[in-house]
Amino acid sequence: MRTFPLIFIAFASLAFAQTPPASPLPANPDEKALQEAGLSADGPALLDFFRTRTRAEARRDRLEALVRDLGSPAADVHGKATAELVALGVVAVPVLRGGVHDLDSPDVARRARRCLELIDGPSGAALTAAAVRVLGAKNPPGTTEVLLAFLPFADDAGVADAVSVTLAGVAYSDGKPDAALVRGLADPVPLRRAVAVEALCRADHPEQFADLRKLMSDPKPAVRARAALALARQNDVEAVPVLIELIAELPPETRKEVESLLGELAGEWAPGVALSGDDAISRRIRRDVWAAWWRNTDGPALLAEFRKHTLTPQREEQVRATVRRLGDSSYFERERAADELVAVGTAALPELRQAVKSTDPEVARRAQACVQRLERGEANPLPTAAARLVALRRPEGAAEALLGYVPFAEGDSLSAEVITALAAVAVRDGKPDPAVLAALDDKMPARRAAAAEALCRAASGVYAAAALKLLQDADATVRLRAASALAAARRRDAVPVLIDLLGAPPREQAAQAQEILAQLAGDKAPPAPAEETDAARRKYRAAWAAWWKADGDKADLSRLTSSQTLLGYTMIVLVDNNGLGRVVELGRDGKPRWEITGLLYPVDAYVLPGGGRVLVTEYNGRKVTERDLKGNVVWEKTNLPSQVVNAQRLANGNTFIACTNRLVEVDRTGKEVWTYARPGNDIAAAVRAPNGQTTVLTNNTCLRLDAAGKEVKSFAMNAGGSWTSRLDLLPRGHVLLALTATNKVGEFDADGKMVWSTDAPQVTTATRLANGNTLVASHQGQRVYEINREGKTVWEHKDTLHPFRARRR
Repeated sequence: MRTFPLIFIAFASLAFAQTPPASPLPANPDEKALQEAGLSADGPALLDFFRTRTRAEARRDRLEALVRDLGSPAADVHGKATAELVALGVVAVPVLRGGVHDLDSPDVARRARRCLELIDGPSGAALTAAAVRVLGAKNPPGTTEVLLAFLPFADDAGVADAVSVTLAGVAYSDGKPDAALVRGLADPVPLRRAVAVEALCRADHPEQFADLRKLMSDPKPAVRARAALALARQNDVEAVPVLIELIAELPPETRKEVESLLGELAGEWAPGVALSGDDAISRRIRRDVWAAWWRNTDGPALLAEFRKHTLTPQREEQVRATVRRLGDSSYFERERAADELVAVGTAALPELRQAVKSTDPEVARRAQACVQRLERGEANPLPTAAARLVALRRPEGAAEALLGYVPFAEGDSLSAEVITALAAVAVRDGKPDPAVLAALDDKMPARRAAAAEALCRAASGVYAAAALKLLQDADATVRLRAASALAAARRRDAVPVLIDLLGAPPREQAAQAQEILAQLAGDKAPPAPAEETDAARRKYRAAWAAWWKADGDKADLSRLTSSQTLLGYTMIVLVDNNGLGRVVELGRDGKPRWEITGLLYPVDAYVLPGGGRVLVTEYNGRKVTERDLKGNVVWEKTNLPSQVVNAQRLANGNTFIACTNRLVEVDRTGKEVWTYARPGNDIAAAVRAPNGQTTVLTNNTCLRLDAAGKEVKSFAMNAGGSWTSRLDLLPRGHVLLALTATNKVGEFDADGKMVWSTDAPQVTTATRLANGNTLVASHQGQRVYEINREGKTVWEHKDTLHPFRARRR
């Protein structure tokens, strides 16, 4: 009789055997989970595991023999039987259920019950997902082929998602697509086609898009939708009409995802569709409304909007002349000039802000009044959606129109969108757009800086060298922006310029340079100066120069490739006296970029990778929601067992949630895959580390749990006996705690020893920033403030509501 291969020869150390493990458990939590279940984390063994799981059936006599072996007193025999039964998965479930009721052998019953838990119980899917991730990390030959074959047999949606994420991570090798994934595009199973197109759809491999677009004509609507969603997220313009057409035929959940993506693109121009029904007519109406939006935002219309908000040189001179008329001897002339300037719109703001500093008090006063009228919205500002749609459509002349508008972009949010759009259109037919190259020598500093950033970000930084000359620019802001972009493009010659800027005024530029350098140096960053004097800044700059000389050749500039870490946006979670709250993000200029309202006592929030989603913790709502920047819920976990104090999106796509009496990890379907109960109802905060350990703050103790939930370390402390989320996890196992009772912030090492503290009046929560400073939210003080290592306040924002948590990205 042919038997199934005995894939996993290591017997179960913690789950099945009575003897101690032969070797220490691995640090990786996924490998540890496999070892505890008696499964090998070896690459070839994992391939066999998934090949076995892919089989649709197994011989009953073989299964019954394996169940009998569970009763063997020999650890190697019952361990091997356990491993093979778990590897067989759901096909073994009926026979294992019979084994659970074996009255003659308690060992068979006990071990069969454990096998069922690992296959079909709450931890079964989590174990399979762990095996998927470990296999992806090891990536032996055949990984993509085996995982694609296994995909239709995945335990649940969470495991299927883990397979999808893993395949995306191994889709390319040496710049070439995996052959099994390419074959998967034509697989007869729709799920395999959909996952293959998602895995291969990457911005750094646009040469694959032609083949991937073919899936947008797939006979299955679900495959068309997933292909179009993947391509649309990579700014492929051909995907949008496909998504719009699919609205009429997709099921509600998928349609919600499609309309959410379209809503992000449309922004302020999103059409209002007040239909809640799911009948055929409602779906067609929704489709037709979105189709009209798409027709009315074509390339020429978008560029016309940008030009409408841009001043030509001649028009700029007319605006300057009108500004001078604000000081005219005639009252009626002064009034008419003010109205004309407001009619120009936000494009007049640069000249008006200069006029606010005029030595003529009448000009200054009236210019300030015009600025206030424009900021109140009397003019129609350009929507940020215009820039996103230009990046998507890439019409001829886009780079020139965007560069023309750059000096007139109002606010950090719109400026960032314009630069992103400019990077998307900066290269045409494999060459930098001539308008972008010419802008490197533009007389306007804003245009020079924008061109440098766009070239550094376009085409994976291939054309970054063209921006090197701006490292010597006469304007310090241009030098800063060029150096930041070049450093992110891994140009080492940009770092000395950033160091030099540490000693240059204004402080805002020095602070931005410091933030970037701190990310680069990590633990070796020199301590920030205790005072803001010229001598202190020179000394600080010299310390950084010494670091670069000693360790610069070892500095990893890939840490700076994510532009999200350099934005300087501050997100604040606020509540009012009635228990309602909001989350708002401020730009560097202190103005709101976006706001989510109507929350039930929010106490924590994270901007998720990509910047378009926010994970919000609502204490009184007993729920965690993932929302877009308009507040629309795209995912949620509700009806949690008690109030929720914080939540965290994990690398595996699951969500870690801390309630006052329980910790839980849930997958995208909301299914619980890990729990830890604390009946005392005293959990104040908890954070999961990348190694699987969890740090828990109670009212008077800080605990560390291993990946299985077992306590491995604790130390006593007193944070004030409150339920607020006052815990921030730092490198090397250190924790940052907001000590409410003593109005301090303290950093503790892994053994609970305080290694740093500073006064923090009325502190509620604290977060360590990339530059080494600490961001403090004060509920009672109604303010958020940034303090350096010496406790000096270097930035502050006051509010009429009560800040609970602040984070910066």
